[in-house]
Amino acid sequence: MLGRYNKDREEQAIHSVDAAAFAEALKLKTVYAPEGATLSFTTSSICRPGLFLAGYEDFFAASRVIVFGIAEMSYATSLNKDVLFAKLDKMCSLGVPCIVIARDIKPTPEFKAAAEKHRVPLYTTTAITGKIGAAISAFIDNLLAEEVTMHGVLVDVAGMGILLTGVSGIGKSEVALELVHRGHRLVADDSVIIKRVNDLLIGRAPDMIRHMLEIRGVGIINVERMFGSVAVRVNKSVDGVLELVNWEKGETYERIGSEHPTEEILGVTLPKLVIPVKAGRNLCVVIEAAVAALRLKQMGYSAPDELEERLKSSK
Repeated sequence: MLGRYNKDREEQAIHSVDAAAFAEALKLKTVYAPEGATLSFTTSSICRPGLFLAGYEDFFAASRVIVFGIAEMSYATSLNKDVLFAKLDKMCSLGVPCIVIARDIKPTPEFKAAAEKHRVPLYTTTAITGKIGAAISAFIDNLLAEEVTMHGVLVDVAGMGILLTGVSGIGKSEVALELVHRGHRLVADDSVIIKRVNDLLIGRAPDMIRHMLEIRGVGIINVERMFGSVAVRVNKSVDGVLELVNWEKGETYERIGSEHPTEEILGVTLPKLVIPVKAGRNLCVVIEAAVAALRLKQMGYSAPDELEERLKSSK
């Protein structure tokens, strides 16, 4: 029948995670899991199997994590043991990633028997159904997210995640150090791992160089140790791009701010500004002003538009 078990309607990208790591991350109690088992996911959506238990098996999303809440468990335990096992046996035979039972409800022997027969991990949790469902979806969303590694520096400037880009040696790390000294926060230096979660870009540093900053002439410094934990972040949304370029004589740079350049990362369009680097310029203050201007634009205010209105009204 059209749509039966609905496997083909799910996304096709497959990502796997160790079953033990999945349980640990979501604080699940393992009732059964094969030794060394891995879980494969193609979607972050979960499935509440009430209709399947009631006998309506069309459109059953077997590729999703199966979550039993109090309603599903109440109905399941009202069934004849043989009938319940037959339904669970069929469900597990379809290749579901795992089964999670909410509200600390103890599964009946039929659950464990079906899980063991088809080697489907079975978990329980003290969390209510809605919360564990949301937590599972968030965990898998992060796992399935597109990812790219970019050369640059990611800094939290007044609450906005700003990706500083530019050729090597132009001074990105030095600017980041000055920004940290002025109360802003370092996320990543040199190498920035960016993930797309829904329509949001999240950036972080590789574990090996987290909280580290390379300053030419000084070497590697640990920003967290030097300035404290308030000076760093593990991750941050990427809200805008500032490209540092060498100031070239005769080159034309934006002076009014009426243009609205953008840069696309993983299909997400971000506002972008090009900042020329020249001896004597206080780049840190310029960047703070640029970030403030970006924030005001997001709020609907544009200084160039205001200037244009003033010029019109003065005529």
